[in-house]
Amino acid sequence: MKRVIIGVLICLFLFNCTKKESPKENIPYIISQNNKERILNKEKIPPPPPIPGWVFYGTNSFIIDNDSKIYYSQREEIGHICGNWETSDTIPLFIDLQPKDLIEIPDNCIANFIKANYKSNFKNITFICSKTDTLQSESFFVLEKALKSQEKYGDYYNIRRTSQEEDTVLKYKKNNESYYSDKIKWDKNRITFPFIKPKLNH
Repeated sequence: MKRVIIGVLICLFLFNCTKKESPKENIPYIISQNNKERILNKEKIPPPPPIPGWVFYGTNSFIIDNDSKIYYSQREEIGHICGNWETSDTIPLFIDLQPKDLIEIPDNCIANFIKANYKSNFKNITFICSKTDTLQSESFFVLEKALKSQEKYGDYYNIRRTSQEEDTVLKYKKNNESYYSDKIKWDKNRITFPFIKPKLNH
């Protein structure tokens, strides 16, 4: 009987050790919920301000597709962001994204890719862009962890839904089809095109 009790105690001890050493469970990220007012420790946390259209794509974008594949695109450096902006200014600008601009990043290369391409002397503004409202794939958690490690260098990242332009270009890339932006029937409520001064006839 004494041996049985000792055996049970040993099992409980090993179980507790294993429990303490087990990795923290990844919690799914729901974009719509995080864009609403939340209660944390009995305090109200206001929703984050909408993203201004001119910074909607940041300097780096990682698009997470429905099948959890990740596509990367890069843009030019963005200056300091401050002040308030009108609601109309939060519609994403047309950036003439092309299928060739989207580079598929294998899951096992995400962390190393960020380490190799993110420089400490460059202000990286990164967006994780999802085609779905809920993010819970392993590739997402690896990506977010890698981006968090860059915050010590002053980098910033945010999570949002994909834009109309990203969805459209990604579709053409996956289908290996020729893409011409001027042939697309864009929803003008979801995208802003730059003003082009009309040519005058002399």
